[in-house]
Amino acid sequence: MKVYSGKSNWTRSRKIRLLGFILLISALTSSTANVQFADTTATQQNSKETSSKLNRDAKKAMRAGKYDDAIKLFNLMIDADADDVQARLGASYAYLKAQEYLLSLERAIGILKTDHNNARAHALAGVSLLRAGFVGGAAAQFQQAININGKEALAFGGAAEIDYYEGRPKDSRGKALYAHVLDPEEPDYLVTYARASSRLEDFKEAAAAYELYLDIAPINDTERRDRIRGLIQFYRQLAGLQVHQLSGPSITEIPFHLGNDRRPYVKVKVNGRDAVFVIDTGSGFTVISKDVAKRLGVSEIARGGKSQGIGGNGKFQIVYGLIKSLQLGDVKVRMVPCFVRAFHSDKDRPAEERADGFIGLSILSHFLTELDYKEARIRLDRRDNSTFAVPSTPDVTVVPFRTTQNGLISVETEFDGNQNLNVILDSGASSTVISTAAVERLNLGDQIIKNQTANVIGAAGVTENVKMLFVRKCSLAGLQQTNLRALVLDFGAINETAGFEQSGILGGDFLRNFRLTIDFNRALLAFQPHTPSETHQ
Repeated sequence: MKVYSGKSNWTRSRKIRLLGFILLISALTSSTANVQFADTTATQQNSKETSSKLNRDAKKAMRAGKYDDAIKLFNLMIDADADDVQARLGASYAYLKAQEYLLSLERAIGILKTDHNNARAHALAGVSLLRAGFVGGAAAQFQQAININGKEALAFGGAAEIDYYEGRPKDSRGKALYAHVLDPEEPDYLVTYARASSRLEDFKEAAAAYELYLDIAPINDTERRDRIRGLIQFYRQLAGLQVHQLSGPSITEIPFHLGNDRRPYVKVKVNGRDAVFVIDTGSGFTVISKDVAKRLGVSEIARGGKSQGIGGNGKFQIVYGLIKSLQLGDVKVRMVPCFVRAFHSDKDRPAEERADGFIGLSILSHFLTELDYKEARIRLDRRDNSTFAVPSTPDVTVVPFRTTQNGLISVETEFDGNQNLNVILDSGASSTVISTAAVERLNLGDQIIKNQTANVIGAAGVTENVKMLFVRKCSLAGLQQTNLRALVLDFGAINETAGFEQSGILGGDFLRNFRLTIDFNRALLAFQPHTPSETHQ
């Protein structure tokens, strides 16, 4: 079902640690309020009128994106009547929009204690869990909400996000559209629809959904609106183009140079001219240096807003380009959309380790991709329905993955016994990273290495004096690496666009010990260690 510009056309045509998290909230005792009402009809009438006005004002504040004001108004209603379920639901939703996920969950669970069949409360609990990174628990809450009420828009919107994260963009798009039909005033469902359409390379649909988003979303989030205007311009340029046109053999193997920074560098041709790119599973998109783009004839086709990244002030200008041809070994990819940005690299590095660009998942996802660090080669297999065989040897470990809103591979990992942390699998990162929020939440501060810091080069610039954390054991589905030094970085910029919380990065210091196979069709990773992982120091 296609999407067209205009609200009327659109509307017509269109338990992963859950128990532990709930126990944490359940420890908060809910107080019972005894509200005394005067025994007069006039007093009751005034109370109802006051509550009605507060409710109208709170909803108006929500539509304007003034979530703190809405929280205050809903809490005034709750103070007047602790049994006002609609006010409590409103407060939970306002906390959710304000990114106060624990408070949102607390409100939702408080309602479910007395009304377990409240579909909206289940949906609110689900989205709160999802944003906090508890994807499995969120899915269970969404399903409960839908079982109770098949028209609970928030539950379908949340389920659409999980479909997107787990590699089901068609299902995601269908559920997001249904959520929009049920609640046409909620802009977030349009974002999910647009992202799913983009992943399906249906850029006309993505642009139309984003245009409608701008019509109904609060106008106070200017940065996000600027980014979306740039995306609309970009997608309008791509509409009608067949991007990522592949030619050459079905299977190709390309040697790479594993740099001293533990990143794989591969020689490519951009528009027929030589260049060096990093194979980067930590980038959802192909990226090219601003200077190299000018030299190799990659022109700008759109721009708008600022992106989030590590380093500097965490932001950089978004500029979109189009590479006419990118050749990897014997395989040629024509019409490659890309980001164009300045690179903050070390100019003293050897020539073979000076990156001109990054090959991201937008290209790699068209192949069954194998990255063999021991043999220093990448194997790309684009045969129809190509998947890796179920391993017959015990040394191969298969791990499911999700993708974030911006297309990055996320896996559940364990750091020093803290299980089910969502981390990004990033071959373009030299080192393992843990977020400052995770260090605080998991009480790992005593593992900060004294008198050791590092400078980190990221997409947005250079961050100096970054602290380092000693990780005794990093485990992924039983694969263990011991005695790692992890960088401690602020993930606020990353999590703003991830959709569900990311607590770290598995970089080259972890990945270099494996032959890694990525099956994008089934959202699976296969790890085969080069040495017994338990003994690796």
